[in-house]
Amino acid sequence: MQYAQLRAFHAVAEHGGFSRAAQALSLSQPAVSDHVRRLEQDYGVKLFERGPRGVETTELGLRLFSVTRHMLSCERDARQLLESAGGLESGSLSLAADAPDLAVALISAFRKLHPGIVVTLSIANAADCMQRVLSSAVDAAITAAPQVHSRLHSRVLRRDPLVAMVPVRYPVAKKRKLSYRELVQQPMIFREPQSVTQQLLEIELVRESLQVEPVMYVDGREALEEAVAQGMGVGVIARAEFNQSRRIRMIPLEDCQVRMIESLTRLAERPGSNLLDALFAVQLPGTESVNDTADA
Repeated sequence: MQYAQLRAFHAVAEHGGFSRAAQALSLSQPAVSDHVRRLEQDYGVKLFERGPRGVETTELGLRLFSVTRHMLSCERDARQLLESAGGLESGSLSLAADAPDLAVALISAFRKLHPGIVVTLSIANAADCMQRVLSSAVDAAITAAPQVHSRLHSRVLRRDPLVAMVPVRYPVAKKRKLSYRELVQQPMIFREPQSVTQQLLEIELVRESLQVEPVMYVDGREALEEAVAQGMGVGVIARAEFNQSRRIRMIPLEDCQVRMIESLTRLAERPGSNLLDALFAVQLPGTESVNDTADA
């Protein structure tokens, strides 16, 4: 049994497929498949069921996954311990984020201070980002997921209200502000249920006692923006997420009472790491004070 085989197995089990595992490991898909195949052949076992709908982890595979999760956690802890004993001239960090804009800005500011540090960024939904932190698959995450787990330590980066996105050719685009009641008179496009933005919007609609039958559901902010730009309806995003466009107008929601809270999150129980401490200390224009840090 080789360590590379266990890492390949773990990546497939974590990401739910060979292609995504290959991307996470920066390997080719055939290389990942070969590692897993050899591991199964060496021990005469089946770790994955391969079918037309994708890859499912077997019962034995799930048991092994719990072992490799601890293995990789120990590896990360050992690396962080050694890195913390030295300076900040070299090393690596792995991050997950549910949107690239704030994460890339934070990484850019961090690397200007510490150019020798290599940072790996993966994009996933908010829930998956938090799971990757909890399973030690990444060092930290930048996400709008609620920070409610006792094992997490977080720093708030940004708080933003929700705003409406309206096609410029819609008559309502001429308004300077919108109420939720005015908004729902338009054809509405909803995000996927796992979206924190969508969850906040639904909280607001319930508070206003408004019921909506959306004309379309989309997966991801980019798909929402394109659907709005093509005039299929109106959508809602956090203010800082809005990208300037000649086809879309952003309109404040005058009765918005919620905020999208984006945080930098790590495991509280991890050994001290100079790299993570330095990342948490980075300041960006428009982000919260470094002192706004608390255990979840």
